[in-house]
Amino acid sequence: HTSHRSFDESLKLRTMKKSLGMGCWAAVLAMSSAAATRSHTVTYDIDLVECPECPNHEWEVLQGNPEDEPPRELIEKLTDPNGTSRHAVDNGIERPYQVGEGPTYSETVFFSGYSSTQLCSKDNRTEHLNGHTECPLIKDWYPMWKPTAAALAKIECWIDDMVPEQVGSKLNNPKGTTTLLGKCPAAGTDPDPTYKGGQYDWRYGGIRPQDNPDSSLYPSIAKHIEEKVEATGLKVLIKGYSGGTINSYAFLMSQTVAWRQKHVRAYIAWAPVFGGTIESVNSVIYGWQVGGGDAGRCLGRSVAIRLPSVLWMWPHPGTGFGEWNKTEVLVQTPARNYTAYDLDRMLTDAGLDKTKALYDLEKNDRLGKFEPPMVDTYVYYGYGTATVAGYKLSHNMTADKYGPDVCPPSDGRTSLKRTWDDGDATAPRRSVSRADAWTEAHKKGGFVLKNYGYKGQGHSSSCKVPECKPDYDCMMAVLDGKPPPPGCK
Repeated sequence: HTSHRSFDESLKLRTMKKSLGMGCWAAVLAMSSAAATRSHTVTYDIDLVECPECPNHEWEVLQGNPEDEPPRELIEKLTDPNGTSRHAVDNGIERPYQVGEGPTYSETVFFSGYSSTQLCSKDNRTEHLNGHTECPLIKDWYPMWKPTAAALAKIECWIDDMVPEQVGSKLNNPKGTTTLLGKCPAAGTDPDPTYKGGQYDWRYGGIRPQDNPDSSLYPSIAKHIEEKVEATGLKVLIKGYSGGTINSYAFLMSQTVAWRQKHVRAYIAWAPVFGGTIESVNSVIYGWQVGGGDAGRCLGRSVAIRLPSVLWMWPHPGTGFGEWNKTEVLVQTPARNYTAYDLDRMLTDAGLDKTKALYDLEKNDRLGKFEPPMVDTYVYYGYGTATVAGYKLSHNMTADKYGPDVCPPSDGRTSLKRTWDDGDATAPRRSVSRADAWTEAHKKGGFVLKNYGYKGQGHSSSCKVPECKPDYDCMMAVLDGKPPPPGCK
């Protein structure tokens, strides 16, 4: 099948590898968002690839071109045995060890990786969405994510439930769809009102849905934390990993400074993506390579261009720490180069008007301002691994090549590298280390800021290199009220 072919066809996907996690193969099935409007049926044989990150990320793996190789000099620089293996930014504020007094916090509220939260939905509609008359108007609770084979029996119906609706500056669940976080209630029973930890509706970015308090993230978590602090007299830890770092940060910044300092003992971020990822741009201009060949790539793209959270992770323009300036090209084409300042123009040129509307909604949120949390903050990230810094295309960004109903060209795309953005393979170094920007504000306010990077750590939620563990153990000894390990301040 040619790369320019429209995917507005009925899709039948097969050849699923049993070893692949539900999240990855279900996502590939889900990518057929277009209705069956043609008179013929096309069958795509997709050989799905293994997804080692699936246990934490499901289909968050935003891949670059696997054939692209970093420049030899970059590889030599990153593997230099004499290079720095630890980069520590410490504002000099310390918390004393309170040995024998026990933990200084009551609970850890953990925001896990992107797409890790289960979503449960039901429908109660008066009219069909998107002309899909084959979809039932009324449907009891079912697991929308991770979906079952039964939920995916009619792809278009599942997509109708999955993709948020934008009206002006507001995002909502699709009309008539109610979404819960976590497992679905048993048949004939009501939803479980029990607090669901740091789970969040990962389809959304910094702008949360207005019609569903459970999906809105902030009120339910804030209420639980308030009750916990009042009952125990101890604050909580807020911890995030990968996509969970920007969701946890958005949650913190949705509360007042006074609320944070009253209720939060410390904020801990693992493998943050505070400045965004270049490869999230790739998911729109090229596709999510979650399956084999053009079919898997382009089906992935058909959903990526409609999810607010994808646009939320785009690089932020600016001259500050963790931002991209006007000279740094992210997407290069024969007719025009696009920097972080031009990404909205790129979407317009590509005929992606609805995607641009989502981007306009997400780009100036709390990550754009990136104000300091003003609570003790500990960050652990990786660097020293070749990470995509941009893309060079041989085709111009036009609607006939990159519009919403076509599969973008698979040829003529090269990954660009920048040695100063040697990150953790998922996000560039300026993104994962962006918390450096909080150093002085936290120092003036009397709050800890330890922003620790480790060469070769990768994009991980735990220590993968020897230099990391002592730093982490010292932090936890402070928080747990235990004797400090050797070498701690």
